[in-house]
Amino acid sequence: MNQVYTLFVFCCLMATCSGCSSFLEEDPKSQIATTNFYKNDNDVVGAVNGIYLAMREDVTGNISPIWMAEMPTDDARLGGTPVSERLEVENLIYASRHNFVRAVWNTAYKAIGRANAVLTYVDTLTNTTLNRAVVRRSFGEARFLRAFYYTRLVQLYGDVPLVLTPVDESTLYPVRSPKTDVYQQIIDDLQYAEKTLAPNYTYTEANGGRATAVAAKALLGYVYMVMGGYPMNDASKWPLAVAKLEEIIANKTQFKVDIMPAYRDIFDVTKKAANKENIFYYKGVSGQTSSFLAYTRLQYWYYGFTSVIPTNEVIDSLYQPTDLRQNVSIARKSGSSIVPITTPPGTTIPIINKYVDNLTNSNDNQNDFHALRYSDVVLMYAESLIEVGGANNLEKALTAINSVRVPHAGLPALTYTDQADLRQKLRQERRRELVFEGKRYYDLIRWNTFVPTMKEHLAREYNKAITDFNYVDQNRMLMPLPYIDLVNNPNLTPQNPGY
Repeated sequence: MNQVYTLFVFCCLMATCSGCSSFLEEDPKSQIATTNFYKNDNDVVGAVNGIYLAMREDVTGNISPIWMAEMPTDDARLGGTPVSERLEVENLIYASRHNFVRAVWNTAYKAIGRANAVLTYVDTLTNTTLNRAVVRRSFGEARFLRAFYYTRLVQLYGDVPLVLTPVDESTLYPVRSPKTDVYQQIIDDLQYAEKTLAPNYTYTEANGGRATAVAAKALLGYVYMVMGGYPMNDASKWPLAVAKLEEIIANKTQFKVDIMPAYRDIFDVTKKAANKENIFYYKGVSGQTSSFLAYTRLQYWYYGFTSVIPTNEVIDSLYQPTDLRQNVSIARKSGSSIVPITTPPGTTIPIINKYVDNLTNSNDNQNDFHALRYSDVVLMYAESLIEVGGANNLEKALTAINSVRVPHAGLPALTYTDQADLRQKLRQERRRELVFEGKRYYDLIRWNTFVPTMKEHLAREYNKAITDFNYVDQNRMLMPLPYIDLVNNPNLTPQNPGY
């Protein structure tokens, strides 16, 4: 284990040196050293750890990919200092030169590039000393993580370069691949990963936070659901989503997952080991120096700096007064204390409360960020059943929704009148359950409600006529490709419409 840790630190230092490079700027000469690096099992594990290290940028620094899934929605608005680039995100007026636009792109392709290196340079044919079980798990993790980032890229940017090998002179200027091809590769990678990886790991193990079979199944179910929704509208994918997500629910004991009885406990750092919601998450560890990027910066941005805060709509009308999720998700900051959101505003500041764990040090927090958790799987299952339709499926969907709502909200079970009514209730429950977990933007796109929702939201927040926000149109449902990458690679053109 000491050797693995040493390799992990080595990867940390290497990432620090090359963190600002995009995949289009890689030096092909560096690949020569990589081919000579994977000599033993520790080398392979260290290389995979390097992929996870690239992921840390999602929850440290400016947490750009999380902000881009929250700030341009009706859940979050700008707090703290009104920095122009954050105002641009909140108001949906960002352009291709925006720092967040490129940061999300760069982090994704950095992780993908490292995954491709593992899959290309771990050679079991000529190096017979490698443990096949280690290699098999490493390939499964690499393919899962590649799929994880391509899922983000294709949803945010549409057609993107599908890069599956390390960059060299022949692949330095890739073209954009149709999103159908990108999704097919994502499916292929996840189908490999679900057959290859361990079912799950307990939180206290050294492997906690790694990709697993249950994570691959959950992400694959989500991908099918995304393909069933807007803009692909492939109705054949909804039954596939139902079947894949049902595999998890029917075998939750095997996968060591379940709905946590108390919503608050999902985000309680003292109860991490008992958190059965864990499927795929960024594991936060306090007490580490900044060079290892082991902590998360969620509390810093949401509580310490209050750069992102709940919208008035979330504060005033998202929750019923007795919904137990409300005071877990949102609160007010009063000096150095936290008080309930129902406290009269006065001098208090509304805050996102889910990720607060250490009021004495906002820079070093051990809170986790869940990319996929079990209640999310249950609600995705319910959504997919609703879209398939039929009386039996609607009843199963209702049962699934209530299995999350009743314990977490402490509210009576829902009823419904028809498919449209249940669809709307599912969407509201999903919003309440997963608020500030980086889901809302993608949900609004999949439901094709992004444009009207955001026009109404901005008009309400600024007390202006809804026609003042007619610039929010279908083009805003994709982000622009980063300007510098378009300049460096003419094969990426044309730019996404509207930018």
